[in-house]
Order: sequence, then structure tokens, then C-alpha cells
Amino acid sequence: MRNSFLFASLLAWTCTGQAWPGPYGAESHPQQQPASPELVTAEWLKQHLNDPNQVIWHVSMDRLGYSAGHIPGAVFAALGEFHSHMNTDKLPEPEAIAAALGRLGLSNGARVVLVGDPMSVSILFVSLDYVGHGGKTAVLDGGYTAWREAGGAESREAVTPKPVTFTPSVRTDMVVDAKWLRENLDNKRMALLDVRTRGEYDGTRGSGLPRNGHIPGAKFVPWLDTFDTRDVPKDASGQRADNAVEAARLLPRPELQQLLASAGARNDGVVVSYCTVGMRASHMYFVSRLLGLPARIYVGSMADWTRNAENPVVGIGTKP
Repeated sequence: MRNSFLFASLLAWTCTGQAWPGPYGAESHPQQQPASPELVTAEWLKQHLNDPNQVIWHVSMDRLGYSAGHIPGAVFAALGEFHSHMNTDKLPEPEAIAAALGRLGLSNGARVVLVGDPMSVSILFVSLDYVGHGGKTAVLDGGYTAWREAGGAESREAVTPKPVTFTPSVRTDMVVDAKWLRENLDNKRMALLDVRTRGEYDGTRGSGLPRNGHIPGAKFVPWLDTFDTRDVPKDASGQRADNAVEAARLLPRPELQQLLASAGARNDGVVVSYCTVGMRASHMYFVSRLLGLPARIYVGSMADWTRNAENPVVGIGTKP
């Protein structure tokens, strides 16, 4: 429950490199994701827990969950070093990201497995991909809950990483800004994905922004739709609850492919994700990368887009 509260608070602020080794172990969860460089199962991680040149990070806003129990050998990675949780229009500077990675003991040649709730690990994945390490980064599907359900060992011993040097290789192609988006609104090969809630998309729910609604041409693809529905309970209104996805597993690959294809995602185009401040969009960026799609993220998202009155917004009572 404590982690659910923290995750709900997050929402309120609302392939280069060496391939990952395989094959992956079978997962007890009925809808298991196929093998992928960006996603591993708890069973796979149990078998590869002590692989050389691999680090495991327990990703969270604070150390409460980590102190209560974590995967043996896992290092605590503070999410705040990779996202300001403010209305910002860009990622942290590459040098700042590299310094944080080095402090966490990640060298350019090492692989890393991220363990945490889907949004937190996706935010960190975006930062890692931005500095050229996405191809050596994987996410544990289902997070720490999946690890415990698989009978994985637990530890309460804090791990202090040995600082190393990480040299960034910046991927400027994966991030877009408002200027780029304005110039590409009519690009038929771009799938622009609004991953927020229906109310935020159509403008009936205020988000504390100058204007409500969505960017013209954006398709409504809620980030929650990427998860197995059994892992995302509904709230009192019948809607799937944002604060209940901390242990959610992704849908099988064919269903994810169908979801994004229905919104116009194509291998010879570009998929651009946005939300309010780039947090939920980080998850859809990760999913797009998982499917091998040409993915980009609008980090500033609607908080940045609506600051400029000349940027068009479509919604209830508005005109493009």
C-alpha cells in the first residue's frame, strides 16, 4: 500500500549497444512477454542473478521499499536524479545523467536490469537510452512483486556501489520539442500518441494547464491499456486505477503491436508519445522501443505545448 501511495503521488505531478543475452526463462504468469532485449522475467533473472558485468537497480523515489526488501545485490537508484517531476521541457543534461550512472556503478560495458513500478523504470530507461545505453538495459516485467511471486530471494542489506566512469553517447534523435512537433503535425508517417486519460485527452478534465485538450492529430492510447487487465484493478467509478499498476505486467507482444498499430504506428514511420510532463509518455516510449518501432518522446508534453498560445489544442469547446 505504501508503494501504491507513492505511485499515485507520481501521477499527481502529472538500438545502440550490445544485445541482451538470451534465451529468457519461462514465466509463471499466463501471458508471458516473448524474449526481448528490453524485458526480462523473474525466472530469467533468478537464473542470471550473478551474471558477470551485470548490475540490478531498485528504482524508486525513496528508500522505503528498498529497505523493506530487495533483490540480493540490487543497488538503490533514486528516481529524482533522472526526472525533476516539474514542468520541464527537456531531459537532464547528458553529463548529469552520466555522473549519476557512474555513481550507481554502471560502466559503458555493463548491463543493467531495472526493478520498480512501470512508470519509474520507464523514466530511467529513457535517460539510459538518451545517453546511448538503451541496448544494454532491461526492465523486470512485474517488478519486485513478480520476483517475490517467483520465489526469488530477498535481502535487506544495502548495497553501496563502487563509483565508475560512464561516458555518454547522446541520442538527440529520440527527443522532440514543440518546434519539431509543429513542423510535423501533417506528417502522415508520424503516429502521435496521447497516453493520458480520456478526460485529459478530450478536455473535460482539467490538468492545471493553460488549456485543456490534445495536440491536433494525436490518437488516444492510454498508457494503462498496455498492461494485462488482471493486473490493473478498477476504481469505484469503473476506471482502471493509475495507482494500482506498480506490479502490472505488460500485455503479450501481439496485443501491444495491435494496440499501437491501431493508432498508426508503423516501422517505416515514427512514434511520438506525450502526456502532461513526460512521465506516462516515458512508459509508452519504452513500449514502442520494446516493439522495435522508431520511437521518440516529447518530454515537455502538454505542460510545454500549452504554454505557447500559438500551439493548437483540440478539445471540448476549442478549435484546432
